[in-house]
Amino acid sequence: MFKDSDFEIFNVASLTDRMKFIRTIIDPKFEQSAEAILPILNTNGQQWYAHVAKHLRRTTNAPDNTWVAFAPNKRGYKMMPHFELGIWADHVYLYLAVEENMKPKETAAIVAKMTSARDIIAKLSNDFVLSSDHMVNTSNTLTLSTYDDAVQRFANIKHSEVLVGIKLLRGDKHFKEDTDLFQITTVLALLLPLYDKLK
Repeated sequence: MFKDSDFEIFNVASLTDRMKFIRTIIDPKFEQSAEAILPILNTNGQQWYAHVAKHLRRTTNAPDNTWVAFAPNKRGYKMMPHFELGIWADHVYLYLAVEENMKPKETAAIVAKMTSARDIIAKLSNDFVLSSDHMVNTSNTLTLSTYDDAVQRFANIKHSEVLVGIKLLRGDKHFKEDTDLFQITTVLALLLPLYDKLK
């Protein structure tokens, strides 16, 4: 599905041109990915929906990343724990995301749920990473310590998030040619027990 040339889109400087490539090259791949991901998610007793990022508020700067989010809500996803499959200039990622849009009303409840999920975090392999902002291209290795720090930060700092998942770096053998979604769907299955704790 994704291939090495897809990353070149982020070298295009102009907003109009980059968005044209995102719409014609990346978004169809997100829609195709939904055909594999939604059946997995729909087995948990909820009806899930795919939300492809539109970037409608951008008027000057081209987006540095783009994504499709999956949530059991037809109208939106940012206000609840959800999954995000996305691409930056150097990697593709899949995250289970708890974003700042849940604050302040849901902060105490979701922090308690994230804290109760430490046992699941402890079982995830060292291939998993942790991010505190879905709009910044940085992440740390997922450990109980980094997870606890991120949850505490989420509880106390307005602009903070907790995103747990994997990154497939550009240059990975899967991007030499078209790649399938096997790694993505495998990780999705591993993250579903964590989602069940957070929903």
